[in-house]
Amino acid sequence: MYLRSLNVSVGYRGRELGLVTSAGEMIAARGSSYVDTTVDLDGLRVVYDAFYLLEDLAKGVVPFDADARVNGLLGISFVELPIKARVSCEISVNVKNQTIAHQNCSPEELFHPSPAKS
Repeated sequence: MYLRSLNVSVGYRGRELGLVTSAGEMIAARGSSYVDTTVDLDGLRVVYDAFYLLEDLAKGVVPFDADARVNGLLGISFVELPIKARVSCEISVNVKNQTIAHQNCSPEELFHPSPAKS
């Protein structure tokens, strides 16, 4: 899949902390791919939630939510289908080993119009 754009809104305790963006990447089929991204954090919101963040860090698990929007081309044989999708996730990060302790994701919308013209 050719990823035209990826925009992820990252939130903490119901407020947006920042955005993760990327553009122009190839994603491997049936596998994992690393994607170059840019992260923009709102420093004031991080400071505002510092007390809760310290509390969650002490517990060992920090909950985040993410809303991802993907725009790209899905190649099937010799046909490229434009695809747009939106997925929302609740993610809990284990602070000790920096892994995802729990995630719950659900598709919000999927749109694939007629094939792109070459």
